[in-house]
Amino acid sequence: MMKTLQLPEPILTGTQRSYTISSLWQGTAARPNQTSERQLLNLVLPSWQRPPCWSNEQQIRFIEGIFLGLGTGFYVINGREYGDDGKDLPMSGWLLDGQQRITAIARFINDEIAVFGGIRYSSLSVAEKRRRFENIVFPCIELEYQADETLLKTLYRRLNFSGTAHTLVDLALLDETREAPQD
Repeated sequence: MMKTLQLPEPILTGTQRSYTISSLWQGTAARPNQTSERQLLNLVLPSWQRPPCWSNEQQIRFIEGIFLGLGTGFYVINGREYGDDGKDLPMSGWLLDGQQRITAIARFINDEIAVFGGIRYSSLSVAEKRRRFENIVFPCIELEYQADETLLKTLYRRLNFSGTAHTLVDLALLDETREAPQD
């Protein structure tokens, strides 16, 4: 008798939300519960997440991409849950995917990086800030609050360890000139 294989249950289940970029620093922030957790705007990073690693150039290109209409990607957070005392439960609001992009946003709004050769967040008009940056939707997948750290680590591994960096040969393809078709 042949054994029937079954697909596993999804591990990225939650509610897709359409938050604006400004919601990352406006509103009620999640707060670290342990000294090893880090605050990133309104979100909390688990102690086992690596530090920011994008270069200034990568951060600048991401922010420029937002202004050019290239989108933001999405980020994933553990839902928030509160104890009887009203404080966040452990792992509440943890950012599981999107740290590099959100770090770039934080650095831009704090005037630590400039885009397009020198434009800083503080130099934008209120209308430019709102229309071209703050009100841009940054989709979020918000999990139901999950108290199982092992499951959160599994999800983190799946989201963050599957990419393949481009090689120099891959990047050289961008510089190749195609020959004109022969008649």
